[in-house]
Amino acid sequence: MGELDVVRFADRSRSVSVVLDGGAGRGRHEGWYDAEIVIETGFVGARLPVQFTDADLADLTAFLAARAAAEEDGAIPDGSATDWPAAGRSAYLRLRAADPFLVEVRDPVQSGVTVSVPMQLRDGWATRAAARLGRLRATLADGN
Repeated sequence: MGELDVVRFADRSRSVSVVLDGGAGRGRHEGWYDAEIVIETGFVGARLPVQFTDADLADLTAFLAARAAAEEDGAIPDGSATDWPAAGRSAYLRLRAADPFLVEVRDPVQSGVTVSVPMQLRDGWATRAAARLGRLRATLADGN
């Protein structure tokens, strides 16, 4: 089995994904998932290791649900940000609800580099991302 997207933010020319190895055990070791952040733009392409837990997946689910609710209510993006997974353990994403939506890939632990990727996400993106993440979490819980 190949890689599985944990989450993917993308517009027509840029994307940032968190990709879980789909092999045996799906990259989970001692409660931690091993994955990669994948950046693809016309300017930069990179892969960066990241680790997260089931609790981190729950945090991402909550963020996506809140964004989906705000989008359904027609709320204007307020510029609020969240770090996923929690900053300080490994590379992480800073997700900023703005127009355009901004994904910052931060690697303070190894390289000290931050890559900012602004995106024009399509309407309904958060609802679709939350649904995909829910299916992935169910698959991981089943151990398949």
